[in-house]
Amino acid sequence: MSTRQTLLHFAFYFWLLATSGAFVVYYIPWLSGTRVPGRRLGGVPLLKRLGRRTAEDRLGAVKDELTRRRVPCADLQVLTKKPLVDQVHAHSTWLPLSRLVFAVPGMFACAALALVVPSEWRTSPLWAIGVYLAFTLVSALLTCVDVLAVRNADPTGTVTAVAVGVLESFTTRSDRAPAKSTPVAWQSRMVEQLCTALVRRAHRESVGAVPGSRLAMASSTASVARALRHHTTLVHGATTCEERTTHERELMRLICSLLTYSSRPRALVVDFRVCDADRLANLPEAVPDATAMPSPKARVIVPLLFLCVLVAMAVGLGITGAVGEFTAPIVVTLAMAAAPIASRFGVTVFDSLAEPLSLSPAAEALDTRPAADAVRRAA
Repeated sequence: MSTRQTLLHFAFYFWLLATSGAFVVYYIPWLSGTRVPGRRLGGVPLLKRLGRRTAEDRLGAVKDELTRRRVPCADLQVLTKKPLVDQVHAHSTWLPLSRLVFAVPGMFACAALALVVPSEWRTSPLWAIGVYLAFTLVSALLTCVDVLAVRNADPTGTVTAVAVGVLESFTTRSDRAPAKSTPVAWQSRMVEQLCTALVRRAHRESVGAVPGSRLAMASSTASVARALRHHTTLVHGATTCEERTTHERELMRLICSLLTYSSRPRALVVDFRVCDADRLANLPEAVPDATAMPSPKARVIVPLLFLCVLVAMAVGLGITGAVGEFTAPIVVTLAMAAAPIASRFGVTVFDSLAEPLSLSPAAEALDTRPAADAVRRAA
């Protein structure tokens, strides 16, 4: 057995054992909705400090910058509280590390295939290439499932992590916008991500609640989303430095109020409150309503069609031998073309299946009408 074949066999058994074991360990938290990052490993004495200093430094730097901008200290106290630090620590350290459990075996199998195919592509069987490409697709699939599982089990922590990212985009990281984007577009995109996270949390946390409570949380979430967009528009439309500073201060106070309620320990949450009512005063009604969730049709059908076409072409080329010795390079090239598709659609494929198309007071009111009619008929 050659060295390359030994490498492929090792990659196969490594992927099989690592992925199967991780799936068994993750299955119960996925099924029970308890997949909170760092819930177990974060309590191990030797590991619980891993990355925590970084999270504390991030929040400390944001607090110092907001203090310099004269944001009231009462609003900034939440940035030093332990529950908030725990959530930021979990989503910035434990979440990426835990997802490597699925990503690394698939990446290793793909790297092993890349080392073998260039030198032996004339004699490499098509089925072997398909198997190792399937490793990568299965690993990506399980990672997408884990993204959905965390959003379902810890929507509040997701809101906290995104809200802290918005604060950083206006303060400590305001000069680190992506190369292909302007700071204004980047900050607006971050605010929209926060609105989406708030909508998702409202849907998840109000499942099973009475219609009145669901309507109240939908209404308050829609108001917060309008307030975020309104203040962001004022910040980016300011003409003077003083005016921008004033509007930024109001936006930061609103986000700090969101963090105050999203970082509450679960045992202490007795209401559906999203932020302080005084942060939503003087809000114009002309601001767009709550964020609409992506339609599941395009998010699901497009990647599935692409994968079906890829598999069909691979099987067809292998059976007919139409391109002869160029079969393997063509299949590998088509598989590499899946990367941008997965980057664009992969994270939201499964999430879109479980999300509502929108979460607005009007939509929730429609959901409550059948129940109200039934009550009237019974009376």
